[in-house]
Amino acid sequence: MRPATEFAGHGERRAHAQAVGGWRRVVLGAVFASLPILFLGPLARPIPAAPMYWGATIHPEVYGDQASELTAWNTFEQHAGKRITVLNIGQPWGTFDTNMFQIIRDRGAFPLVTMRLSSDVTLADVVAGRQDRVIRAWAQKARAWGFPFLFRPWWEMNGDWYHWGRSPDYVAAWRRFHDLVVAEGATNVTWAWVTNTIWWDPGSDPAPYYPGSAYVDWVGVDAYNWGRNPLQPDRWTTPEETLTPTLSRLRQIAPGKPICVCELASTEIGGDKAAWVSEMLWKYLPHHPEIKAFLWFNWNYEQNGGRWDWPIESSPRALTAFRQGISDPTYLSTLPPMPPLAKVPIPTAPTETQGTGSGPVDIRSPQATITGHPPDRSRRRTVRFRFRSSEGGSTFRCKLDGRPFRRCRSPRIYRNLTPGRHTFRVRAIDQAGNTDPTPARFTFRILR
Repeated sequence: MRPATEFAGHGERRAHAQAVGGWRRVVLGAVFASLPILFLGPLARPIPAAPMYWGATIHPEVYGDQASELTAWNTFEQHAGKRITVLNIGQPWGTFDTNMFQIIRDRGAFPLVTMRLSSDVTLADVVAGRQDRVIRAWAQKARAWGFPFLFRPWWEMNGDWYHWGRSPDYVAAWRRFHDLVVAEGATNVTWAWVTNTIWWDPGSDPAPYYPGSAYVDWVGVDAYNWGRNPLQPDRWTTPEETLTPTLSRLRQIAPGKPICVCELASTEIGGDKAAWVSEMLWKYLPHHPEIKAFLWFNWNYEQNGGRWDWPIESSPRALTAFRQGISDPTYLSTLPPMPPLAKVPIPTAPTETQGTGSGPVDIRSPQATITGHPPDRSRRRTVRFRFRSSEGGSTFRCKLDGRPFRRCRSPRIYRNLTPGRHTFRVRAIDQAGNTDPTPARFTFRILR
């Protein structure tokens, strides 16, 4: 996200690595049916559109102070009228949250993982090998999980608002990071080199920071129409003006690489956001077959005492335009096969079996209920739990104490437990991929 032309920079005003962090709880009452109907497309296309993955950065703040991530995801898909296939998540340096990755996969999507450097770690530290242990441990977890995901570390390196930006150590650090991960066998890590859009500053040219074709699987860009929003006023830009200069440069730097528009949004102020969204979804993106994925930045984050109007819900007209545009089958809501330890594949048109995902979206979350459990206090070291879901055909994930959630069936038996206090949790996942946001739980104590 570049600074507007009247500003020298915006600092680290986006805690983007935590953009989708925290699993807070809320009950939402948003219903799309109350919105007015407004047709804003489609626009004529001279060429067939290539399919692309679509998704979003979905921040819970958009849907209430206590919104959980799962609830926000459900609500976003309800408003859009279609399932996403890729979700942007932030992970702190060296962190691999297997549970979050699996939840995304269970819902029929794959992660785009955005990873920043810790404030006390520099690219020079990476080049010198002082982060090798952290990197190897992360790579081992990525390999153990096994499934493909897009990985964009140290994004927007052609700006100066992150401490890795415009660093002379960038290329060497990326290559070392890449080689260590490959050496651990984590071939499912799909490396995405993602720049900010270029602007009037010659230093915004990302070419000096490109690690080379052998070290990059996808390239990408973060792009915004800032308009005349007083939070950071610039000028209104069309989809063509917003993206084309940087896309052209990426094709020169990395010819043939698939492109991800990893952050995309527009303000309402200074023009017609609904028309901008309609043009972007119906005309611009489908006319660029090199774009294989795009993600909307659905976060009304705070800046200078106000909140940005990036979300698709910024107005009824904008939301209607987005809902109509995203209904096009260009934007996939089902994934092709993604075998373990393979890269994220180039998207292909869905088969008849897969469908297009353009029908009504089931966002109702199932509820798991524990129907059988051990006594509250007992000397038995073996315990048995029975449970069920509010929806038939659901699968389950169970965990005991601090262990991660894992696939399970009823009854779930644990043996050789140690004396002390234990907590069992179980969540349901329905056939549509909706996940129970409030796992059922039972706490018990084993006596000596």
